Amino acid sequence: MTTMSVRTFLKVASKLPVETSVLLRGNHGIGKSQVVRQVAKGFGLDVVDRRLSQMSEGDMIGLPSTDGEVTRFNPPEWYKNACKKPVALFLDELNRATPEVMQAAFQVVLGRELNGWKLPPQTRVYAAINASAAYSVNEMDPALLDRFWAIDLTPDTQDWLAWAKESGAIHENIITFIAGNEKWLDPPKNVEAAQVSPSRRSWERLSKALTANGVADTPDDALFYPLCLGYVGTEATIAFHGFVKTLDAQVTGEEIIEDYSKTKKKIAKLG
Repeated sequence: MTTMSVRTFLKVASKLPVETSVLLRGNHGIGKSQVVRQVAKGFGLDVVDRRLSQMSEGDMIGLPSTDGEVTRFNPPEWYKNACKKPVALFLDELNRATPEVMQAAFQVVLGRELNGWKLPPQTRVYAAINASAAYSVNEMDPALLDRFWAIDLTPDTQDWLAWAKESGAIHENIITFIAGNEKWLDPPKNVEAAQVSPSRRSWERLSKALTANGVADTPDDALFYPLCLGYVGTEATIAFHGFVKTLDAQVTGEEIIEDYSKTKKKIAKLG
């Protein structure tokens, strides 16, 4: 396994030649698309994101037209837009695509063009796959795989915590919970395929749901527990719910030194 943490990947990805296509392999929900967006942001590029598993051959290569003498393919709108200016082109779920779509992707990765429509020289190409026997996927052609700089992304908890704090996408209660309970960040190794379990993606979605409904700081609200249940499963919900209920009784030295005006209210309740 060519494993790599997010911190290392972000450093290396910023140094790769622009013509090098990058393949990220890893389990679902670990934030592969978020990592691509972080890299693209560093280059000042917008991201054109396509889920190849949802595309037909026509969605990928476009449809033909004729002027009465010759036939030409009109590119789909997303690809034409990618040809107008430099972007980060992200081909997600590559190994869930049909063979015809994968062949078209081969031309983009190898030749940086599709049916004569060339990508700008500054455009960077990224792809992602779920690489595990647990997923229903197609085999990657060795000739296609050979065209990538490929790594197995294995982000650790510190990777995720750093991203969560910097992005502002995750509520503080979830960040604090995961920081002290790392085992709940990712699905358990022996989890059944149909079982709802926590993942980096599901914690982000739960954070949005709790915040949108104004119950992120009120675990006694009737909506808090069932919202958690559908996103992260029973065991993680019990642990997180209990944690937030006792959060007012938890005070760290860091809180006292860095934000005492807020923390002293907690201390006053402790007696």
